[in-house]
Amino acid sequence: MADKEWLVVDTLSNSPTVVAAGSRARKWRPLGNVFRGSQLTMVEKLVGVVVDNLKDSQSLVDLTHGTKLAYARPILGPGRQVHAVMVWLGTKDENPPAPPKAIGWTWDLADPGRPRTVPHPGTAEFYGFPGDFDPTVTDLLSTLADISEIAQVLHVLADAQEGRAGTGEWLMRRPNGLPAKIRYAFRGARSDGRLQLHGISQEISDYVVDRGDFIAADVLRNVVGKRHPAFVHVDSGHVQSWLSGPPESLPDAVVRGFAPAPTRERIALPGLPKTTVLSVFS
Repeated sequence: MADKEWLVVDTLSNSPTVVAAGSRARKWRPLGNVFRGSQLTMVEKLVGVVVDNLKDSQSLVDLTHGTKLAYARPILGPGRQVHAVMVWLGTKDENPPAPPKAIGWTWDLADPGRPRTVPHPGTAEFYGFPGDFDPTVTDLLSTLADISEIAQVLHVLADAQEGRAGTGEWLMRRPNGLPAKIRYAFRGARSDGRLQLHGISQEISDYVVDRGDFIAADVLRNVVGKRHPAFVHVDSGHVQSWLSGPPESLPDAVVRGFAPAPTRERIALPGLPKTTVLSVFS
């Protein structure tokens, strides 16, 4: 059932669950719903070995239908915590294909008005930023092409709580200009009393750009002219996402969400969390 495609197994909970199979989403399916019998035992053991050793592992196992090769690779987050394990099953004579590009991440929500990305090597490269760049949440959300997907993430931030989990997708135009579709999964947790989101992002490798995917974003960018719409946090005044790029006149700290933006008219919109408004800068 799960042979010859990479499965992404979330390991942030007490019971590992499958969140993706190849390019298809699998929303928190227990391993026992994907594997049976000796296959399940083998995969559970392999996932445990990877979580303990923080490195790739493989195993051969004799099953009813022949000998299988199982290969597993960790998806590491900040602090080298294993956020997920990618698992591939095939025959003993096969080599696994290249695994999907994936990364683990943590957002610190101790200050609700300014969520903070916890630094992690590889984040800039994964999302297409320059290598020495440490992207903020504002930087990341400003690459999204679909406003409804931005709103979905803002709802995740506004409603975050310990134990709450979710999944979603991003259609993004990377800063280097290349399009990408990213699938993400997350869980809320507390660390030293601080609310955090621990997550996994996986690039959907077989995504094919449709010519209509970015048209709404391109229309918005071209019609606003010297006006720059953004989603802003109501209480803190920090920009959460730029919808068509920031104005050159604002300081970098404001543009990237480190400092509050100048006060502008605030417009509440249906579909946004109550903690977010639309403001337009010039």
